[in-house]
Amino acid sequence: MKKQGISTLLGMLVLLSGCSTVPQQKDLMVNQLDGSLAQLQVDTKQLHQRLQRLTADKSCQQSTQCKVLPVGHRPCGGPEQYMVYSSKSTDEKLLAITNDRYKKLKQEQQQRLGLRSTCQIVPEPVAACQQQQCSLLP
Repeated sequence: MKKQGISTLLGMLVLLSGCSTVPQQKDLMVNQLDGSLAQLQVDTKQLHQRLQRLTADKSCQQSTQCKVLPVGHRPCGGPEQYMVYSSKSTDEKLLAITNDRYKKLKQEQQQRLGLRSTCQIVPEPVAACQQQQCSLLP
């Protein structure tokens, strides 16, 4: 009985506190993700997943088959990340088309949300074939 009373009291407090709160930044962001912006979010996520699938097979026989792809866009310019892939097992034309579309959607998303980032230059890493797998060198 005592537990039910406390639960009821906590439930009422939650309801009452909800009446007087001002929407938080997180809530505003969720509201901004309605409609076309939400679709943009979904599209960029799907394209990023496609990039990961296209570059998943990193098998190689020599380091010349290992390539580095600058992926996406940072608000201050430059790629948001680098992906390593093997030219031996990757459709490079499809990869380039997918990455270009992803970059454009990321730019649009960042502009619409007013995002900013550091303007730090991230050097392009070097890829090599190690144990018959393409990987980024430290």
